[in-house]
Amino acid sequence: MYIGRKSVFLGAVALIILGMIMGYTYTLLTEMFQDEERIEKEKAQDNNEGVLFNSFEPLAVAEPLQTTSETTTFIFERVYNLCGHNLVSYRSATPQEVGLSRKQVKDMYSSWDIKEFSASIVWLCERVDGYCPNHYVIKDNDGRIAICRPLEDGRGFYLIRQTSIDTAFLDADLQERVKEGWVVDSLEQVEQLVESWDS
Repeated sequence: MYIGRKSVFLGAVALIILGMIMGYTYTLLTEMFQDEERIEKEKAQDNNEGVLFNSFEPLAVAEPLQTTSETTTFIFERVYNLCGHNLVSYRSATPQEVGLSRKQVKDMYSSWDIKEFSASIVWLCERVDGYCPNHYVIKDNDGRIAICRPLEDGRGFYLIRQTSIDTAFLDADLQERVKEGWVVDSLEQVEQLVESWDS
């Protein structure tokens, strides 16, 4: 009888220890599986990001550097702030302009903005604080009336006709306008004004 109780007691202790070992093992295994699932999810997420990134790789490939050639057309557009007109001229690339990148063209034409750049067209635009060459300017030149036209780059005038009319004989307000540079739109207007002052 004593042996039976002892056996039961030892069996119960063994069961308790076995239960504790099984509980501990279960907890360890559960944590391990959770860690593995977490690692797998992170790998899957990394792979998905990689797939997403890889799907855009063709877009990320750098295009070959575009440069000008002998067949490149250069377009020069000037916008004149005082009259609102613009003049556009076209020409083929000069030998100095062949083989240039966008940055090299910008360095060469630093006062111009690049509106378009490709191997076939380079379109440059410049804003000018002045009038376009389609206007006439009546100015004082050494005390006499002179008819001028604005330079295309807006940095001055060129003389087209010097008159013998003395600016001192004009009214004070006309003298002031001529001193500042009286801008007119046509040669006919210039002729009318000059005739009225010459009479």
